[in-house]
Amino acid sequence: MGEFDDVSKVEKYVISEDAYNKRDDTFRKFHADQMKHNPLFKEAMEAKKIPADFQKELADLTQPTMRCNLNIGQRRGEIKYVGKVKELGPGYWIGVQLDEPSGDSNGSVKGKAYFECQNKFGVFARPADL
Repeated sequence: MGEFDDVSKVEKYVISEDAYNKRDDTFRKFHADQMKHNPLFKEAMEAKKIPADFQKELADLTQPTMRCNLNIGQRRGEIKYVGKVKELGPGYWIGVQLDEPSGDSNGSVKGKAYFECQNKFGVFARPADL
């Protein structure tokens, strides 16, 4: 019981920079190829920016203390925060305190706290992902 709870014991896959650079199917090569064919590739990608009110209608249907089920990972928890999270990008986000430690935060993003929970019990998701 509990032998799989500590993921620090799991060996992670690591690739050296040299081995990564030798591969043909990397994002770096894709990006360089796109920039070679279209020097405005980066600007074109930025033009597809997410609007400031992205998913506001769905966020308005939720409120803190509501229970929810996340579509990604089939995790359950309680909504603790509804609103914008500048550090994650434009649009609306939902902060969820999970029932199990399968999250990636403690309710804060890049040092800014949006709600409080134990480490690994917090996650931020788009309203459409609930």
